[in-house]
Formats: sequence, structure tokens, C-alpha cells
Amino acid sequence: MHKSLESQLKSFAVGISILVFVFVFWVLFLLDASILISVTLISVIGGPLAICFVRFYRRIINPFYRLTSMVEAVRLEDYSLRARPLCSSGIIHHLSDDINELAIELQQRKQRYDQDAFVLYQLIEQLDTPIVVFNDRLQLSHANDAFSIWCKQPWITLKHTRSTKLGLVLNEQGQWQLKEQLNKANWQLRQSNFIQGDEKYHLLVLTDIEKAIRKTQQDSWLQIIRVLSHEIHNSLTPIKSLAQSMAEMPATEPRSKAALEVIVNRSETLQKFVNRYATIYRNFNVKACLLSSDEFTHKIGTLFNNKIIIENNIDQFFADSILLEQVMINLIKNAIEASSAEVGIKVNLNQVQQKIQIRIIDSGTGISNPDNLFVPFYTTKETGSGIGLALCRNIIEQHGGSLDLVNNESGVGAMAEIILPNENFIELK
Repeated sequence: MHKSLESQLKSFAVGISILVFVFVFWVLFLLDASILISVTLISVIGGPLAICFVRFYRRIINPFYRLTSMVEAVRLEDYSLRARPLCSSGIIHHLSDDINELAIELQQRKQRYDQDAFVLYQLIEQLDTPIVVFNDRLQLSHANDAFSIWCKQPWITLKHTRSTKLGLVLNEQGQWQLKEQLNKANWQLRQSNFIQGDEKYHLLVLTDIEKAIRKTQQDSWLQIIRVLSHEIHNSLTPIKSLAQSMAEMPATEPRSKAALEVIVNRSETLQKFVNRYATIYRNFNVKACLLSSDEFTHKIGTLFNNKIIIENNIDQFFADSILLEQVMINLIKNAIEASSAEVGIKVNLNQVQQKIQIRIIDSGTGISNPDNLFVPFYTTKETGSGIGLALCRNIIEQHGGSLDLVNNESGVGAMAEIILPNENFIELK
């Protein structure tokens, strides 16, 4: 293996120096010069010769050191440095230009990549599906608000937490799985990998299967309701028309006329009933605007003669006032009917992870069959129609939020929880 360039240059300088001094000694020997003249001549020749060799050595080596520093900066993704060759032409000049062009190209690539990564993270934050990013050490690197809701804690407080502590495990086959204690039946896990800088990242998307199934059920119910509405209208219209015509005939007996009027009234009632079902899953023109929570809760409170206890911890939130008011009236009415007269209904408004949380808590007997609560036509009331909760959920979901009904953890009563998105961060009182 050849010696380094530095060693070769030093060996070359030593060799040339030896040849020069040998030649000088030989000339002095031939001239029979005195010792004083010999020492003086060697000093005069040796000093400048050494200076020349040092300057020559630095002239050759220093450009390589500068280029090495430039390459090291590029390796560390610092593209601010530029190589400035001392020569206006030659191989060193061309090498410096090539490294400068390489640095400019890598800088442009990094800017494009950083922009793509920024867009990716911005997109992740805007999605309602829980998304989480782990680094190659399986530590939490980034997530969105939906993941914060999923793990019931702001994700930023969990940054650098190991994935296993969050219930997500990477098996030996390289597949991500949910831990056994989590409800795997309700969630589907999708995974992908990407590289940022020199590090590999794992991107996980958690899909709520229950929500997708519910959307399919809603579409099925909507189709059934449309078919039933069409058939019922086709049958009721001639019956109502014929009964009205017969009731208006002069020859119709009073008893028959009364019976025919009952048929007409019941036909109109059934038509209205069918029309109400047709609105369960229709698309509403949601006009969300900034609402004052104090004014909104005051309006709701006056509708129920102050039978509700309101705890308001926010100033403002975004919603369609008319639609949300209808949902609140329906839910509070259900809570009042389920509770005893002595105990009031609690309505709490809070902000949780930049989402608006509205809870309606009653003190009744709780929910005996929570699986069918939002199924159309299903009701636990003797005079109920079975459309209220399904319609409420449809309105809230068109706000971009969610509505759930669960039994209270204390074992007494039930709780309706509304989660609404909040476009701006509203400070707590």
C-alpha cells in the first residue's frame, strides 16, 4: 500500500534536500573552502530551501484539507460552506467546483424533502383518524389530535415514549400489532415506513372499524327507509284520497263519516311519521360559526325551567346553533325522563385536547341495551319513535364530531358525550 500524500511529499523534500547538500559539500570540497565559508553557505542555502519546501507542502495539502471540511459539512447536512480554490484552473479548481455543485444539488433536494415532510406532518394533524409516527428506536416522534383522544392524553406529553407502553408492538416479522388488553375487534392497524435524514420512521394509521361498520349500517338503513317511504306513500295516498271523497259525500252516514275521518287522520299521521324517518340520515346544511357558550347554555337552561345544572368551562366554540340546540334538547329531554324528579341533570362543557366536550349526565337506571341505542325504529319508551338518537348522532357527525351514550362509572345513571372539533384554540376560563 502506498504511503499517504503527506508522507510522500515529506520524503520528496528530504530527498531533494539531501541531493542539494551533497552537491554543495562536493563543490566546497573541490574549492577547498574553509569551515566558516562552508557553514555560512549551508546556512544561506538551507534556510530558504526549508521555507520553500514548507510553502510548497502547504500549497499542495491545504486545498485538500479545505475540501475535506467541505465534504464533512455536506455529510452533516450543512450546505452553507463553499469551496474557494486558490487556483483559477486545474484539477483542484475542477474538484472544488464539482463539490460546490454537489452541495447545491443536495441542498435543493433537502429543501424539497423537508417541504414534503412538513406537508406530511401537516396532513397528519388535519386527519380525524389516529395516526402516530415512531422513530427507528420505536419511540413516539409525532402524532395528531385524534391519537391523543385515542390514548386519552396529549401526545406531546408522551413524546419519546416507547411504543410498547402505548399498546403498540412490532413483532419479529416486522408487523405492528395492538396489545392484547386493547380491543382489537374495533381497530384495524395499517403501517408504512419512510426515511427522514438518516433515520427510518414507522407510520401507523389506526382505523375505527366500528365507525366504518356504522357508516355501512346507516347507508343500509337509509336505503330501507327510502324503499319503505316510497311504498307507504304509494299506498296511503289513494287510501287518504278515497276516504276524503267518501266522507264528503252527502249520502254517507255520520258513523261512517267519523270512521272515514279517522282513516284520513291516521293516514296523515303515518305520512308525517314516515317523513320524519326520511330525515334521519339526510345531509344537513351545517353552518358552523363562533358561539358564546354562556349565551348558548343560558338558552338551553331556560327551556327546561332550570332543571339542569350547567358547568361551563369554555368561552366560545364552533357549531351550528340551530342544529346543536335541537340535539341538546333531545338529549336533555331523554335524561330528564330517565332521572328522578329530585335530582337535576348535569351539563358540563369542557375543552379536552383542543376539542369541545359536552356531557349530559343523568341519575336514572342507566342503559340496559347500549348496542341498539342508535338503531332506527328501536326505542325503550312506550311512546317513542326510535329516531331521536340516530338523528342526533347524524347531526353531530356532520359537524365533524362524535356522540356516544354510556353508563356512568359510578353505576348510577348514564352519560351522553358530544365531542366537537374546535377550529381555534379557546383558552379556558
